[in-house]
Amino acid sequence: MSEKPGPLLDAGTENEKTMKFEINKDLDLQKTRSVFFQNSRVQILDFINEEQARLLAEHIQKDVDFKQAFFANGASREVTTEEFRALNQSQKSDLLRQIYSQATGGIGFWYGRHHLNPGSPAPIKALYDWLNCEQMLNTIRTITGISELKSVTAQVSRFLPGDFLTRHQDDAGPEQRRVAFVLNLSPDWHPDWGGLLQFFKLDGTTLDAWTPKFNTLNLFDVKEVHSVTCVAPFAPKPRIAISGWFKTLQAHGNF
Repeated sequence: MSEKPGPLLDAGTENEKTMKFEINKDLDLQKTRSVFFQNSRVQILDFINEEQARLLAEHIQKDVDFKQAFFANGASREVTTEEFRALNQSQKSDLLRQIYSQATGGIGFWYGRHHLNPGSPAPIKALYDWLNCEQMLNTIRTITGISELKSVTAQVSRFLPGDFLTRHQDDAGPEQRRVAFVLNLSPDWHPDWGGLLQFFKLDGTTLDAWTPKFNTLNLFDVKEVHSVTCVAPFAPKPRIAISGWFKTLQAHGNF
């Protein structure tokens, strides 16, 4: 008789409960590695237990406070919901006008994010710890062939209607990023709602466009030019994901 699977949540109060995560045991590492080596990117369907993914998505919707991230005055910035609401209409219009003007030239973003760190709500902290554990790191090392990977920086991202991320590369030097990832957590997402992860040649020619399929892990080399297409005004729910980078830099501090 086979053993019953363990609980998805450790016992404890609602605030103390921590989730347990496991990589799909049916994952074909060699096939996945072959695709990554050929294309510098790969999609992994059903990456974790579906119930784990569903519970994680529910916790994010309930427990996570987002800040709206944007690019203005030559720098990446964030504003809380309360801070944005406190702006008068003229200030809001001026800010959005600047953001959209820069985006017209291919520079900019506007979306919600929460940095994963030891101070995150319990289920999210459990995810942060799991992403940095040896099981996860060894899996990504095997797929990418990069044995030097040591840590993960990650965030929860929320794209509401109108949110976007223009074309860019993720190879920020000081952080020693090597592999970018996106774990999609929006069930039944329709491609017409936007929010597609799109890849490009250096001249702007489109190579691929990936719908954010639920519980799919996207992995790609940080040198790949990519974007997140604007979420349509008629999208009935936010596009939620965990995104970040596997790095050769040892983790220090919160991020």
